[in-house]
Amino acid sequence: MEFLSHPVIIAALGMFALGWVASGDGGFVHDCAYAGASLTDNHWLGMYCLNDNVTTWGYNYTWLDLDGCIGNNAGQLFVIENGSYSGTCTNCTIAHDTTLNLTCSCWDTTGHHIISTLDLNTTVFDFNGSAGCLSHMGNKTWEPESL
Repeated sequence: MEFLSHPVIIAALGMFALGWVASGDGGFVHDCAYAGASLTDNHWLGMYCLNDNVTTWGYNYTWLDLDGCIGNNAGQLFVIENGSYSGTCTNCTIAHDTTLNLTCSCWDTTGHHIISTLDLNTTVFDFNGSAGCLSHMGNKTWEPESL
């Protein structure tokens, strides 16, 4: 394994990792491949996140239930413990640019749908390859799992 300690190999591996993980202004976008993230059943967020195992420097696939940390308040998505937004919001999608945004059509207090967007980088974090938010942690595997 002596070739892995060669400076050129180390630099190449570092450049590969940096190229796959998109940069952002903070939070999980530094450690997760959010450009390849997926949203299932309006509330299950899945993506690859960097683990802390320096011997393999691998990415784990992680699933996180966003209902545990996002709610709907009068048609606006907001961060709250056990918010269960998916019960009153529909047609949720995720989109990425320099961050990862969750956009849903949510019921307001008058019975109308309001389009609301939340920057998930303000809520979601990576802990050793597992996505989390507030007190909730997602699972982690080496490959995506079906829900």
